[in-house]
Amino acid sequence: MWKTLSDWLLAFLNMARELQEHRTSIRGLEARLRDVEVAIKLLAQEQRHGRELEEAHREQFALTLERELAKLKELPRAPRKKSK
Repeated sequence: MWKTLSDWLLAFLNMARELQEHRTSIRGLEARLRDVEVAIKLLAQEQRHGRELEEAHREQFALTLERELAKLKELPRAPRKKSK
């Protein structure tokens, strides 16, 4: 009887130790998951910012092209030489 009781006690203590190890492991995994979530949010924010910058550059380039084309239209045409 004492042998069975000591075996149960030992099994209980082992399960309690394993449970504590699992809880610690789970806390570590939760922390890593939070870190990954933060990294994903930062990456998404960086991508949005990059798209916004690209759009601003494209708009600026289009405005520059429009201005240059307007300047070309304002230039007087060169006189054409008449061929004989």
